[in-house]
Amino acid sequence: MAYNRLRFHYWVRMSFILLTTGVIAIWIPKTDLSITPLFLVIILVIQMVSLLHRLEKPQRDMNRFFDAIRYSDFSQTFSDMGTDRSLTPMKKAFSKVIETFQKTREEKEAHYRYLQTVIQHVGVGLLVFQSDGRIDMINQALRKILGISNIRQLESLRKIEPSFPETLKKIQPGEKTHIRFHHPETNDLITLSVYTTRFIIQGEAYTLASVQNIQSELEEKELEAWQNLIRVLTHEIMNSITPIASLASTAKGILEKSSYDKRQSIPVEDVNQAVKTIERRSQGLLNFVNSYRQLTRLPKPDFQIVPISPLLEHIQTLMQPKYQEKKVVLKTEVHPTSLEITADPVLIEQVLINLLKNALDWCSREKSGKVTLLAKMGPGGHPIIQVIDNGPGIQKEALEKIFIPFFTTKKEGTGIGLSLCRQIMRLHRGSVTAQSSPDQKTIFTLRF
Repeated sequence: MAYNRLRFHYWVRMSFILLTTGVIAIWIPKTDLSITPLFLVIILVIQMVSLLHRLEKPQRDMNRFFDAIRYSDFSQTFSDMGTDRSLTPMKKAFSKVIETFQKTREEKEAHYRYLQTVIQHVGVGLLVFQSDGRIDMINQALRKILGISNIRQLESLRKIEPSFPETLKKIQPGEKTHIRFHHPETNDLITLSVYTTRFIIQGEAYTLASVQNIQSELEEKELEAWQNLIRVLTHEIMNSITPIASLASTAKGILEKSSYDKRQSIPVEDVNQAVKTIERRSQGLLNFVNSYRQLTRLPKPDFQIVPISPLLEHIQTLMQPKYQEKKVVLKTEVHPTSLEITADPVLIEQVLINLLKNALDWCSREKSGKVTLLAKMGPGGHPIIQVIDNGPGIQKEALEKIFIPFFTTKKEGTGIGLSLCRQIMRLHRGSVTAQSSPDQKTIFTLRF
């Protein structure tokens, strides 16, 4: 409808131009030069200029519309209708598009302000930087942690800790590392846990680092570890020293009494028994110290690509005589048979032997004890090895403590085996976890 109206308008104007041109063409040959033909010529020029202006008006509006979009200048308006009603639909369309763009930009700005507010008030320190070291964003939490007001380059972090910039650049996506330094204002020791991820926006590579101050948590864990260690050491040492001191005092009293009374014979058997007990308890104390030394002196892993099937077969052959002796069934399963891990085979063998010994101790108390050594692909495509037994299980209270050094639920246990397993798996950047359903089964899982 609007198009027809515009076309009709153009036809009317062109008709007037043609009519004026015809009148001038007829009039001029028949009359002398006078004011009337000149007036008609002026009218013709005005009509042509008006038509040209009318033709250029939509083009000017379109150019202004596209420039507004190009430069994101959404303050432009096309609502002035003027006297030319034929252009109203086009101007309304332009105005609607501009309003849509303006609304979209306002929503984006609102989302950006919302995101900025969240980022600035979140408790975790956040830092975004480019490959050239230019910092795009640093939130308030990280400024407070680092004791700085504002920075633009990673190099500025060098005054806090010389290795800070290089450490941030070298962290691989998905990895976590720790950075320690003294706070520039309070001089307090700070330990940061740093985790990074990378993303690309409009062809530019960015790194997002999340930073947490874990110093207080480390101090709490360190204090708790020391308390547990002191409690265990005190318990073990007192258990050994008390009878040693008592028996040594008894033996000393016997010898002193015999030396005073020459007529009284020395009860050799009593003294001999006391000395043997002292020797036995002293040896137990030495074994305890050696166990502690073993826990703190693990060798660095010699990483190799290890096929799991031969490894488990070797361990089964090694452990089978003990299992047969206690009438416990031991079997291995590997799915798929080509499964491999990158590990130190000697250390992993030690872990599995420790777990199989524990499983044997518990399953030997059952009438039909059974232990399965299972290797398969775990979640995320990473290999796992599980030791599954149908023993009496582990109580929930004990399950949380079994990896603590020197904690044990067995009378003859040292509490070192599972601690060693966890230490070795940490050296492999893996983990060992335990699940247990009392009187049903217990599963120890090694994740690589």
